[in-house]
Amino acid sequence: MIYKDYYKVLGVGNTATPDEIKKAYRTLAKKYHPDKTKGDKTAEEKFKEINEANEVLSDPEKRKKYDQFGADWKHYEEAGAKPGGFDWSKYASGRGGQTRQTTTNESDGMFTDESVNDLFEMLFGQHSGQRRGRRSAAFRGEDLETETILSLEEAYYGATHPVK
Repeated sequence: MIYKDYYKVLGVGNTATPDEIKKAYRTLAKKYHPDKTKGDKTAEEKFKEINEANEVLSDPEKRKKYDQFGADWKHYEEAGAKPGGFDWSKYASGRGGQTRQTTTNESDGMFTDESVNDLFEMLFGQHSGQRRGRRSAAFRGEDLETETILSLEEAYYGATHPVK
């Protein structure tokens, strides 16, 4: 993802008032509007960029998130991030928000395969085989395992690795 500095797109500083943002947007929108620049693809892209910047900077909540997280503000919002960090409370327990104290004996085996599976189940709703007396539907190849090495970029954006 290419970082877009919305303040630079509109030609204002990051301390610009809502009125300054509105004025800058209107000036640029008139200049690059598709009706004035018929057929100019560069102007059309610039117009879209100006609209995107205005959409974020003219909304106080979106602007606050953009100022905190930069161009990735939307990804943080979709993931449930709040201005102080990610909100883990909705994932803290699989029992409707109830919390549970972990004893010293429990924390020794805290990161077992089952606990990691529980984490993924809580975050993504995926079930894997038989657990806690429940059995999900068996899928062909579900019992097969393999290892692969992923770069951080592949882990973030996703990747396909064929397996023989």
